[in-house]
Amino acid sequence: MGKNIVIFSDGTGQAGGVRPDQRLSNVYKLYRASRSGPDSPIDPAAQIAFYDAGLGTEDDAAGAPTRFVRWIRKLLGSVTGRGITRNIVDCYQHVLDHYEPGDRIFIFGFSRGAYTARCIANLLELCGVPAKGRDDRPLPRLKPEVREIAEEAVRTVYEHGAGRSVAKFDAERNELARRFRDKYASGDADGSNVHPHFVGVFDTVASLGARGLVRFGLGVGLVLGLAAAASFVGLVARVGFGLSFWAVTAIVTGGALIAFAASSLRSTVHVIRDFPNKGDRRRHIAKWEMKNYDQRLPHGIRFARHAMAIDETRADFPRVKWGWKGRKDERIEGEPERFVQLWFAGNHSDIGGSYPEEESRLSDISLQWMVKEATSIPDPLIVDDARLKLYPSAAGVQHCEVDAMRDRLAAWMPRWLARRWKPTWKEAPRTEVLGATMHSSVDERFALPGVWKCGRYGPYRPETLRNDPHYSAFWREAK
Repeated sequence: MGKNIVIFSDGTGQAGGVRPDQRLSNVYKLYRASRSGPDSPIDPAAQIAFYDAGLGTEDDAAGAPTRFVRWIRKLLGSVTGRGITRNIVDCYQHVLDHYEPGDRIFIFGFSRGAYTARCIANLLELCGVPAKGRDDRPLPRLKPEVREIAEEAVRTVYEHGAGRSVAKFDAERNELARRFRDKYASGDADGSNVHPHFVGVFDTVASLGARGLVRFGLGVGLVLGLAAAASFVGLVARVGFGLSFWAVTAIVTGGALIAFAASSLRSTVHVIRDFPNKGDRRRHIAKWEMKNYDQRLPHGIRFARHAMAIDETRADFPRVKWGWKGRKDERIEGEPERFVQLWFAGNHSDIGGSYPEEESRLSDISLQWMVKEATSIPDPLIVDDARLKLYPSAAGVQHCEVDAMRDRLAAWMPRWLARRWKPTWKEAPRTEVLGATMHSSVDERFALPGVWKCGRYGPYRPETLRNDPHYSAFWREAK
């Protein structure tokens, strides 16, 4: 019958379970209710779960030799977004370490972790799950070789053409995937041997790296951190060994910059040989950046669900489209729909969670929906209901990160400056919500006389839906 392998990829800065009383994302809440363990009734022979903390967290920087290096890695992940490669490799490696023929793969994610989840689904579509290792023997388990093969799949195949036009590099990437499948017996010329059973994501965004003032501030932190480290080494060399402070500091700084440049080149220069003709050699620079996101829904996926935020207005958090290109959903008679995307009231984290528990009624709505979807399919997700208590309410508190950023910065500025300068996130409301499919709780929220939203009480009337035929009557009635 096989087991469920469940992958959970959290959003930036999210690392559930670190503290007893912390703000938990929906991804971590669902992980906690789906994992096996000494306090869980879930049999590991039936289901196992893996949780991958978000970009820029302490867990994301795990494996670094010192606290300072972990700090540098966290900042680099936040500034450049390059940590997403490691996140994809971590999750894919877990699948490789535990997959047996007949197993079903579930993938859940929130925010950038939702984008990571979608990347993993597309990686499986390209590369499948290897049946053999590099020596033609069965793939080993829990060995360094598995990590190396996972990195090869991600860095050599999936990231070929990353951040570039899909049309320009698709043929090359498909050829690299075919070679990978042939090398590791993970499929044939027509496709891979394994596809995701269920992918469920909360408000996918792919702001892979900070922008604007945030990027500048984090960049300054990196420079100052490097300068402090180099100066410390220079001081030790001067006091302990009588060497020149400035010479040692310059050498350390230069070495660090060279190492960073070399690492960047290794991860961004991609090559394909003998394609399309024997003897050909093509190379290009590819990196994760703020455009050409992977929007494809794998053709082999069994079920996919996406919960999206109506009221997110930050320009740095645009929705990443998702769907089949040039193909309609082929629904199997008697089964649930294969692909469902719904819009929910609230901002980004009102959909994916991570606010204090007493302010999480809106995120409970989307989580309840996702759980129902994942447990209502053939060979469903196993959830321990005793570990997942939800209290969804259409009247729940709605948050606004634009206002929150303005308030936080104002608290640190002199009063005279705060009155004149109010820096915050650049705004770009999600106009694509107009005419889209809503969750039933949105209608309930519209019908209420008032709700708390962005610190104020009043009727729920998002401007992006003012001209929606289904909701425009609410504005006419108010006149």
